[in-house]
Amino acid sequence: ALGGPREAARRPGLARCPSPPAEATTMNSTLLAKRLSIRPSKLTLPSDPVLAAQEYISLRQSIRDAFESFLRNLNLQSLHKLEQEFERHGGDLNSSTFLKIFEKVFPEPGVAQPNRSMSANQKRFVQQMACLTLFECVDVDQSGEASWMEFVEFVCAIAEELRMQAAEESGQTFDFHPAEQVAVPFRPAGPKCLFDKVFFWPDHPSESAVIFEEGQPGFHLHRPKTLARKRRIEGHHQELLSATFLPEPFRCTVTSGNDNLVCFWDENFNMIRKWTLDQTWTGEKGKVTCAGVLCWCHEIQALYAADHFSEKPDGVRAWRIRDMDMIRAHEVCMEPDKRLGLAKHSTHTRAVQAICWMGPLKCLATASLDTTVQIFDLVEMKRTYVLSQHKRGLTCLQYCPKNHMLLSGGFDNYINIWDPGAGTLSFTLEGHECSIAGICPIPDTDYEFMSVDFEGQVRLWDVRRLVCLQSFCATDRQAEKNGEIEALEPRAICPLSRDRIIISGRRMVVFDREASDPRVTADWPIHAVAFNERRIEIVTPIKNDLYVWCALTGQMRTVHDNVIEGTITALTIGLGCRRVFVGADDGEILAVNYACGALLKKLTPHAYEVTQITCIPEKVLTLSVPEKVIVVHDDNDPDRAAVLKRIDVSGPMGGSITGFAFDGRDIIAGTSEEQAVVWYNMAFGKEVARAPHARGGDDDAPAPTLQRPPRRLKEAAANFGDDTTELSSLKASGSSHGEVVHNAAVTCCAYFKDAPLLATADAEGSVIFWSVPPLRTYSFFNKLDLNFGDPSLTFSISALALSWPDEEFIYAGVERGNLACVCIRHVVDNAKALRTDILRRKESGEAAEVISGRIFDAMPKPCDSPEYVMQMDNVWLVEKAHRGSIDRIVVCRRKLPVVLTLGSDACVRIWSHETGEALGTLEQGLPEGLSYERETNWRFPMEAHEELQRDMLFITEAAAEKEESEDESDSENTSGSRSEVPLGDSRQPPQPSAAAPRPLGGSKSSPDLRSTMPS
Repeated sequence: ALGGPREAARRPGLARCPSPPAEATTMNSTLLAKRLSIRPSKLTLPSDPVLAAQEYISLRQSIRDAFESFLRNLNLQSLHKLEQEFERHGGDLNSSTFLKIFEKVFPEPGVAQPNRSMSANQKRFVQQMACLTLFECVDVDQSGEASWMEFVEFVCAIAEELRMQAAEESGQTFDFHPAEQVAVPFRPAGPKCLFDKVFFWPDHPSESAVIFEEGQPGFHLHRPKTLARKRRIEGHHQELLSATFLPEPFRCTVTSGNDNLVCFWDENFNMIRKWTLDQTWTGEKGKVTCAGVLCWCHEIQALYAADHFSEKPDGVRAWRIRDMDMIRAHEVCMEPDKRLGLAKHSTHTRAVQAICWMGPLKCLATASLDTTVQIFDLVEMKRTYVLSQHKRGLTCLQYCPKNHMLLSGGFDNYINIWDPGAGTLSFTLEGHECSIAGICPIPDTDYEFMSVDFEGQVRLWDVRRLVCLQSFCATDRQAEKNGEIEALEPRAICPLSRDRIIISGRRMVVFDREASDPRVTADWPIHAVAFNERRIEIVTPIKNDLYVWCALTGQMRTVHDNVIEGTITALTIGLGCRRVFVGADDGEILAVNYACGALLKKLTPHAYEVTQITCIPEKVLTLSVPEKVIVVHDDNDPDRAAVLKRIDVSGPMGGSITGFAFDGRDIIAGTSEEQAVVWYNMAFGKEVARAPHARGGDDDAPAPTLQRPPRRLKEAAANFGDDTTELSSLKASGSSHGEVVHNAAVTCCAYFKDAPLLATADAEGSVIFWSVPPLRTYSFFNKLDLNFGDPSLTFSISALALSWPDEEFIYAGVERGNLACVCIRHVVDNAKALRTDILRRKESGEAAEVISGRIFDAMPKPCDSPEYVMQMDNVWLVEKAHRGSIDRIVVCRRKLPVVLTLGSDACVRIWSHETGEALGTLEQGLPEGLSYERETNWRFPMEAHEELQRDMLFITEAAAEKEESEDESDSENTSGSRSEVPLGDSRQPPQPSAAAPRPLGGSKSSPDLRSTMPS
C-alpha cells in the first residue's frame, strides 16, 4: 500500500480511500511474514474497558507530545545527519526506511509528562506512532515516499505556524465600557467624603460587595449584579481601614478600623468576636493601635496585620489561626505568634501600606511609604530581598501566580513588575500621568491586571506580553469641569467578575465588557464540520482559520491560521486524511496540508461562494449554488487541478440546487428547491434523468434518453469504468416513476454504499428512496413521513445522514433543532433482496431482459399506497438538540459509531447512535490564561483495544520492506483494475502522479532553516 512514485504511476486505477477501522484489527499472515524494518511494540491494554480507554487516550496524548517535541528540538546538527541519511538512500525514503531512521532520532517519550511512568512497550509504541505520523505529514501526496525536500518544507511550515501563533494574541480581547443596566445613585454621607475601599470575594457565601465609606463606622453590602444595597453592617465605632476573607473551612470575614478593633464576622456578617489591639498585640504596656492592612496567608493559616501608625520595623505581626474555635475561645485579643513576626528582619522606616501573600513561593511581600518592597521567606523566616526602584511611597501590591510576577505601585506614575524569586526588576509599565490609586487582578485570568490613577485614567494590562490592552477614562473630565457631574476622584478599584469592575471615589462607576460565550464552539458562524477518521479529530472552519479538536477529549489541539483569504463556507477532508479542501465565500478553493495548514495547490475557483466539496478517487467535485455550477476537478496531479467538466445545473426546475451526492461510479444526483431530483453524468456533464415533481408531473419531465456516440462511450468507459448496465437500461426504464413526489423543496440527499438506493429529504419532513441500477433506474421505491414531535407543526429536514456500517438507520435534523433516528432496515433489505434476485436472473440466462429493462415489467411497481408510503416510529428523538437548525450531520465511522451534528447556534455536538444520548459539546472555553470549567461532559465512545490493534497494524504495514520484484508483480496483477475502499484508514494506494516529489508550498528550492527553525 505504500509504494514509490513508479508504483503510483503504474497503478492509476486504484482508489485512494482508506479501509474501515474494523478491518484494521486483524493482521494478515502475508504481512506478518514480510521482513520489517523495525520491531513493533507488543503493547496491551487493561481488560477493563474504562481503564483501557483512559490509557489509550493518554497514549494518544503522548504520541502528540513526542511528535511536537521532535519538531521543537530540531537543530542544524540533527538536520545535517538526517540529510545525510536521505542522500545515502537516494534522496527518498519509503515508509519502512523512514521509520527505521527516525525512530533513532525521536526523543524518548514521557519527557513532557514526568509524572507519568511508561513501560518499554508503551515508549516504543508512542515513538513508532509519532514517527509514522511524521511520515504521513511529510508524504502528503501519498506517493509512498518522503523526500528531503518534502521533509524540509514541512518543518518550515510548522515553524512558521508556531511563530505566527506566538506572535498573535492568545484568544480574543474585549474592551470594557460603561455598564448600561447598572445605576449607582449612592453618595457618601459626609460632605467631601469618598467610598475609599471596595472588597469582593468570589468565594464568599453571601456574594456581596463590601464598600467602606470614609468617616463611617459601618459598611454596606451591595449586590454585585445590580449594585443595589442589601443592608448596612454595624460593629465598629470609627471609620474602617481594611478587610480580608478567610475561605473554607473558616468562611469568615475580618475587618479592622480606626477604633483599634479587629472584628470577625460569619458568612452572614453576624459578629463572632471583637478584639482590641491593646498591649497584647503591641507588646508595650498601655499602648493600643489599629491595623491599617490585613492579609490572610491560607497555606500557613496565618493572619498578618500592619500597624497603621507605627513606623518601626516591628509593625507587622501575625496570628496563627488553625480553626474557628480559636477565635471563639478568645474574648480578648489573641497574642500574636512570635515565630511569624518580621521585627528581626524588616527594615521599613515608614508605615506599611500593603501586604501581599505569594502562596506558591511561601513568601510575604510588604510595601511601605519608604518607597521599598521587602520580601520575606516564611519557611526559613528571613528577609530575602529589598526592592528599591521606586522614587515615592507605595500603596499597592499584587501577585501574579501564573507568571510569578509581583506588581507594585503608589505615588509614582508607573507600575513595576518584579521577579520575587530573584529579587530583580523585570519590567516597568508606563502610561499613567499621575499617582496610582489602585491595582487589581481580573478574576479567572492568569495575566490581566487593571490600574486606575487619581485622575480617573484606567489601564488594562497583559503582564504576560507586557502590553496595555485598553486605556480609558473612568469619568468625563469635561463634564466634571462644567459642573454637569460630580467629580469622581478615584480611590479604589475592585473586580466584581471577569467582565465587570467597579471604581469608587466620591461616587461609584461600573464598567462591563462583552466577552465570548465559552459554552459554544465558536463566536462566529460555522459553515461546515469534518471528522478525520485516521487522526480521530474534528475539524471546524471559523472565518478563514481551521480549528482542530481531539475527538477523544473534546479539547482544541491547534489552529491553522489564515489558510484562505475569504470566509470558509465548505470543507472536506481528502481521501487518505492527509489533505483538507476548503472553499470560501469568494469562490476560491484550496488544498492544504492537514497537519500544518500549508498550501498544497489551488483549484479553479468558482465565480461565487463555494457551497459543497466532495472528494472521490482521482477527482474533486465542487458546487456553487449562486453560480449554479458543479465543477469536476482532476486530482491526479499534486501541484495543479485541471477542470474536467463543468455541469450547468441552472436548467428548468433544477435551477436552485441545494446539494448533491455521488454514487461511487459516474452519476451525480442533485436536489432542488423546485421539488426536483436530477441526475447528471460526469463523463458528459449533462442531465440524464429527473424525478417527477409536484409542479409538473411525468408529462413535464424530459425523457431520460442519451445520445452517445461510440467515441464518447469509450471515453466514459475509460474514465469512469466499464459498467454500462445503468446507461444501457436508462432509456428502457423510461421516466414513468409513479405518482409519489416531493411536495416541497428537496433539501438534501445521500447515496447508499451497500444498497441500490438514493435517499432525498424535503421541507415537509418526508424522505423518499429512489432505486438505482440494477433496480429500476431512478424510480420511486419508498417514502417515509418522519415524526419530529408536535404533529401540528411542519418540520423542514435540513440535514441527513446514514448509519455506518450497516446503513439500516437514517439520522435527520430539522430547522427547528430536533434530531431523529429512524430504522429503515426493511427498506434496505427489500432493495438488497431485489438486487440479489435481479443479478441471479442475469447470470442464469436473462441478461438481455435485465439490460433492456424488460425484466421489470413482471415486477410490482412501487406506487402511492400504504405498502410503499408509510409513517415510521422513531428509534429516538431529541427535541431542541440545537438552538436553531441542524446544518450538518456526520457519522464518525468507528467500531462504536458516533453521530456528530453542527447547528446554526455555532455548536458542534456528539450523540449516541443507539439512544440519542447527548455525549458532549465542543466548547471553546475562555482565551488562554483564563480558567474555565466545561458545562458538558465530553464522552466520545470508543473500543480502545480495537483502536490499539488498528494503530499497530498501521505500524506493521509501514514497516514492511517490499522488494522491487514484488512491486512489479503487484503492478502487473492490478493494472487497469479498480479498487474502492471505504473511508477510515490511511492504508490507501498512492496517488497516480508522474511528477517528482514536491515541496509543501510548491517551492522548488530548499529553504534556509536557520531563520525558520522553531524555538
